[in-house]
Amino acid sequence: MIRFLLLVLSVLALTACSSNPTKLNIMQINGLNDDINDDGSFKGLEFLANSVANDGKNRINIFYLHGIGWTEDPENDPLAGNFMAGIANAYGLTIEGNILESRCGIKDNDGETERVSTSIDITTGDQPVIYETVIPGVQLKLDKLVCLDRQTLKVSDDLEYVVYRVFWDEIFWERLQDPHVGQDDHLGYSRSLTQLRRKYNRRLKDEMVNYGFSDAVMYLGPAGQQIRYAIKGAMCSAAMDAAGTSFKQQGKMISADQACNMADQNLSEINQFAFVSESLGSKITFDVMREAMTDQRSTILDKMIAGTEIYMMANQIALLSLSDLSSTPVKPAQYDKDRPRPRIIALSEINDFLSYEINPFFENLWNQQYVPEGQQRPQFDFRARENLSHALGFDFVDIRLEFADPIVGLIKDFVDPLQAHSKHVSEPELVLLMLCGAQSGSQNDESCLAKSLAEIN
Repeated sequence: MIRFLLLVLSVLALTACSSNPTKLNIMQINGLNDDINDDGSFKGLEFLANSVANDGKNRINIFYLHGIGWTEDPENDPLAGNFMAGIANAYGLTIEGNILESRCGIKDNDGETERVSTSIDITTGDQPVIYETVIPGVQLKLDKLVCLDRQTLKVSDDLEYVVYRVFWDEIFWERLQDPHVGQDDHLGYSRSLTQLRRKYNRRLKDEMVNYGFSDAVMYLGPAGQQIRYAIKGAMCSAAMDAAGTSFKQQGKMISADQACNMADQNLSEINQFAFVSESLGSKITFDVMREAMTDQRSTILDKMIAGTEIYMMANQIALLSLSDLSSTPVKPAQYDKDRPRPRIIALSEINDFLSYEINPFFENLWNQQYVPEGQQRPQFDFRARENLSHALGFDFVDIRLEFADPIVGLIKDFVDPLQAHSKHVSEPELVLLMLCGAQSGSQNDESCLAKSLAEIN
């Protein structure tokens, strides 16, 4: 979870970064489909790009979902900024000025802010959601859900990447989290209390809990349903924008239901979408797609999901699936030959505290399943792996990585957990792998423009 311990403020500023940074080690690219190690394959973002519009330009739309933390904090790197910079660097592009704006749809001009037309708010519609709180009779209202914006990176005359960024932090913070823990953060009316704390304790509480764990707690509670509803609406709005009905045409805000109804009625063909998620965003993406796969309906969401690739950095599926334990059987996905399964590519730094590789998780869970007395325990063989992928609706590829730098000073045999959890796209070779894909456990170099340009540059 982003900013976890904030590296205990880089071990409370008592240590320094190593002068010998770790060279990226792609330890394994492993598919779930069989028990042969290091044989995983996936297409890569460049090869997902296709042309649907009349301009004939190959385009890949990327839906980017963040993890916990305040992603619109101007003191932090803007959401997806490093990702887009990594793509630009892979193609040898020189970007003048900022590659994107840090806030959703807001442009700063000499201290004045203005709304730009490349964003939209997703709302609950005419009927806000009312939550009862721990105080009898005291309620909270939720109407705005997430902010969605579009960022475009033109690689060449016939290839571009369009990144749709989704922000829930400000809206859910203001409506739900601030009323619960806002009396204890370092801003505004709570400063008089928080200034009593020691500096680093104060900062750690904000980064870890107030703007961090509270996101996960909120998602695992009743508000999680609204987050998933909001993400579905954002996906539908992004699909319309990508197909030519711009955010400006949709309006400054649109309800999730309205966005999806419009998309279902008007869109028959869309450019390919891919998905990139961080930390908690990986679990949300997984849940949203599973709901779409099992709702017995054929919608624009199914078109966006079919055959796509989902790149999950520091995924939280194993850890947060503990909240899914239930006495109700899980519905199998409704996919067939006309709707190919999407593929989850889980990128996990081996030293990350909060990531669990997906394939070992499934195998471990399978092997520890309850088996009634007198029945034979099923083996996790090829057939079981295929049945699991069919039931869940995904193919799976694990990428085991090591890139976090060691820390020197008071603690030597320890690598930066913040870097291990949230700095995947700061590794140029890893971005290149995401762009070019892999075949049988090795990076695909054939006909990959990014690889060719990387060698030239």
